[in-house]
Amino acid sequence: GKSNVLLQAYVSKARVSSFTLISDTNYIASNAGRVARALFEMCLKSGNASAALKFLRLAKSIDHRFWWFQTPLRAFEHELKKNVYVALEDSRVASEAGYNTFERAISLLDMEPNEVGQLCHCFRDGALIQKFVRMLPRVEVSCTVHPITKSTLRFHIELNPVFNWSGRHHGGAEGFWLWVEDNENDRTYHSEYILFSRRNHPESTTLKVIVPVFDPMPQQYFIRIVSDSWVGCEALI
Repeated sequence: GKSNVLLQAYVSKARVSSFTLISDTNYIASNAGRVARALFEMCLKSGNASAALKFLRLAKSIDHRFWWFQTPLRAFEHELKKNVYVALEDSRVASEAGYNTFERAISLLDMEPNEVGQLCHCFRDGALIQKFVRMLPRVEVSCTVHPITKSTLRFHIELNPVFNWSGRHHGGAEGFWLWVEDNENDRTYHSEYILFSRRNHPESTTLKVIVPVFDPMPQQYFIRIVSDSWVGCEALI
């Protein structure tokens, strides 16, 4: 209980005044990220799709000190004004059907800079906000499926990075986790770590994946790709 509360306080950047609690919080913060990351890898290897996603989200939130359900633009906290985050995380916006923080941020690119500035209450910063939105690691996924035998399917997956690379924010490489899952059995059929390098950006990557088929056969398979380090940057097809 205590560890849980202190961890939430740490991620939420709440002020802790007690010296003892500060010491406990620092100890929890220094270890919680590694524990969450280890649990993520255990769940992924055991084929537990939903638990793996939750632990990866938690690990990234601990590392960057903001939650996965907040706007991913918080990664640029020192470059953008607080008004941007408050506007994008407004309860009226968050209550829209099908709301997704990453998709909501990407949707700003469909607007004019002055409209973005008006929405985020930063009337002169519309173009600047869109500049940082374009830096959010985003990968377009296309897939074709071919049956090989009665018990195996071949997935031909193409990954196309569609974001502006910044050496300051992305470094020399960006990692993503990709796995194939179904929505009925909560099972992962294949998982893989994908690395995009600055040298080859924006070249696409092609994967050929063999997926076993079990009875009863799921009605749908999903491909999920999640950034290894950026909070909230993920996609599902």
